[in-house]
Amino acid sequence: MIDAPPLHAVRRAADLWRLLVSLSALLATVLLAVATRDVARTVQQGLLTTATALPPDLRDGLVGAVQGIALLAPTAALALWGVRRRIDPVQRVVPAAVLGALAAWSLTHLALARSRPDLWPEVLAGRGALVRAGWPSAVYLAACAAAVVGAGPWLGPRVRRALWSLTAACAVLSAAAAALVPLDAVAALAVGGAAGSAVLLLGGAPTDRPAAEAVADALVASGIPVATLRELPSDDQRPGEGTLYHAETTSGSRLAVRVLAAEDHNRDLFHRLARRTLLHHPADAGAQSPLGAAEHELLMIVFAARTGARVDEPVMAYPVAGGGALVATVDTGARPLSALTDEALTDELLIAVWTSVARLQEHRLGHRALRPEHLLVEPGGVSRLTAFARAQLNALPDVLGSDIAELLATTGIRVGPHRATVSALAGLGPELLATALPYLQPLALIGPARRAVARYDQEAARAARAGGGRRMLRPGGRPSLLRDLAAEVTAATGAPPTSPAPLARLTWKKVLGLVGAFLVLHLVLPQFANAGAAVDALRSANWWWVLAVVPVTFISQAFSTCLQLGTIPDRLPFGPTYEVQFASSFLNRITPSNVGGMALNLRFLQKTGIETGAATASVGLQSLAGALSNAVVAAVFFAWAGRHGRGLHVNLPAGRYALPAIALTLAAGGLLAFTPPGRRFLREKVWPFLRAAGSTMAGIASDPAKLAIGVVGALGLPLIQILGLGLSVHALGGDLPVVQVGAAYMAARLIASAAPVPGGLGALEAGLIAGLTALGMAAGPATSAVLIYRLLTFWLNVPLGAAALGVVQRRGYV
Repeated sequence: MIDAPPLHAVRRAADLWRLLVSLSALLATVLLAVATRDVARTVQQGLLTTATALPPDLRDGLVGAVQGIALLAPTAALALWGVRRRIDPVQRVVPAAVLGALAAWSLTHLALARSRPDLWPEVLAGRGALVRAGWPSAVYLAACAAAVVGAGPWLGPRVRRALWSLTAACAVLSAAAAALVPLDAVAALAVGGAAGSAVLLLGGAPTDRPAAEAVADALVASGIPVATLRELPSDDQRPGEGTLYHAETTSGSRLAVRVLAAEDHNRDLFHRLARRTLLHHPADAGAQSPLGAAEHELLMIVFAARTGARVDEPVMAYPVAGGGALVATVDTGARPLSALTDEALTDELLIAVWTSVARLQEHRLGHRALRPEHLLVEPGGVSRLTAFARAQLNALPDVLGSDIAELLATTGIRVGPHRATVSALAGLGPELLATALPYLQPLALIGPARRAVARYDQEAARAARAGGGRRMLRPGGRPSLLRDLAAEVTAATGAPPTSPAPLARLTWKKVLGLVGAFLVLHLVLPQFANAGAAVDALRSANWWWVLAVVPVTFISQAFSTCLQLGTIPDRLPFGPTYEVQFASSFLNRITPSNVGGMALNLRFLQKTGIETGAATASVGLQSLAGALSNAVVAAVFFAWAGRHGRGLHVNLPAGRYALPAIALTLAAGGLLAFTPPGRRFLREKVWPFLRAAGSTMAGIASDPAKLAIGVVGALGLPLIQILGLGLSVHALGGDLPVVQVGAAYMAARLIASAAPVPGGLGALEAGLIAGLTALGMAAGPATSAVLIYRLLTFWLNVPLGAAALGVVQRRGYV
């Protein structure tokens, strides 16, 4: 007897992989066509010249073969599905083909049109076969590729590979016969792969897992006389870890069966890729087939049992028809530790679990998935370890320490940091427990454990916020389970304070360093060409006016601090917030559009215990308030300067990107509103975020003092910069009134805001010099005044902000 739910459409990891690969190939093709347009045109012209050297009859024969395939293959496929009355493939193939054709048409007419050789239409003149040369076009080829991908889940491996080979061959032959530009052919295949994969991800596809009948056949073929086979409910399944079954033999013995398939292998690729990207020593095994993974897990269970740990009793590993494999163990009726009530989580049970973990640690067997759902508890209270799929012999200290840290964190979520630490100490001993201290960090908990700890901290922060109205926030004082566990372990073991282990391969510091180095090479170094002029300007300047510009940098950060304080309902201490604003100003010097500063402010607010939605709303409100204040100040100064007869006229492109932005917004809204994954994303992610943001704005609006502080900060920022520019102008002997200096500054700032460079570097200087000279100041003094102003208000922030960033990091503010 087989008890299994009917197969249903799922979203497969293979489709996500194909989408990512296709988009990467498409991006590379577009960049090649746009960034190196002349080179791409020349290379493609050479390829077309080589193709035209072929005999005309051979070229016409190649074109005719491609056109015949392009006409017959889709017709035959639709007729075959119509005869078999297969509706599901058609529901994926038709939308995929339409999407691929639309995307290819847009791409070939917008991004790739100017990279084609000018002589290409002449190459097609007089050539043809069934129809004129040039058909099938890139649009038709993309539609066919998308249709092949969309139909792939309903096809066998051989048929799927044959159709893909046929589509790729058509693209190659078309390019070889000069009927299609090579870049268009590559882009068509990439667009088709992306469109077909996107449709499968949105609509779902048949699973890659073996059917329950195939699992039963495999058990019988291995010599196990199966009487019943029951698939566990979806709530008891663990995504990415195979399909779980309970089996009973004719003699009454019960087995727990886990079936691995290609889908699990594809999901594991994401896991291994994340670890290899983030960690110095990921310690991951290479790619394994389902049968190899099943045999590896069985071997690890046997070895774990030899260490003295209580684990599942292994039975066998065996292949399953269709490319899958199964692992069978004795079923004792145990339940996962995560399914037990809080009352059932006794100290004796937790200590027994830790005792088994100690045996693994002593023999250097890394489990690498020690979480409550992988700990089984029998009806009599006996615990067992399971899920050894990623286990590793002779494990590195990073793996062993992360195992203890992961189980300590996940049990701490249920029983609290103190009780979790006491149980671990009783089962492990102080020496083994102390080895987890360097690994009590989020990076050591990649996967479900990390997400569970983040949810725990977020709920604790939400509870603390709900406990009392507006409160004074402490920088770095957000509730942290890992920090509390580290304190408990340090106190319990007597170990000295330990720094976190350097696990990260790619950190935000390294990324910022690379971005900063790039900007220094391409943006900062050219500025040194004006170093001589700056030195001459300083020699001829009035030093008292120059020194008066220096406080502008510090006062600007005070106004930024006021703006930050005015966008949070709770109270932030001024000193730490002022330091973070200085650090943000440094990051804004090496990242465009103030992205680095906004990210640092967001992290600062999160570390104080503010929810992510509220913190994001605060950062967004700061940007909005800054934009509105700039608009108000600009309007006032433009109007004021205009009444004095020497206003500035600024022409800014308006509406250029409005239509594409509206189209993208409507498309994204349609995907979110009319697809189940989109609605789930709105329900689980967007609405909670919007509620938190709305409560933040409501709290600010109800506090007049907060509004006043925010307005002072928002208006003070541009005004203090205008004052600094005016002082620099007077230091060089300029006599422009402050209203004209303000108008010149706001006009230059509006122009520089469109430049995708940090702080408008280069664009702001050019705009200021042009504005000052337009108002009657000589070009030499205007240039010198702008150089002095930028030196004391822009470049002075670099060393001061870098030092502030180091301070706030050491103090745990970010």
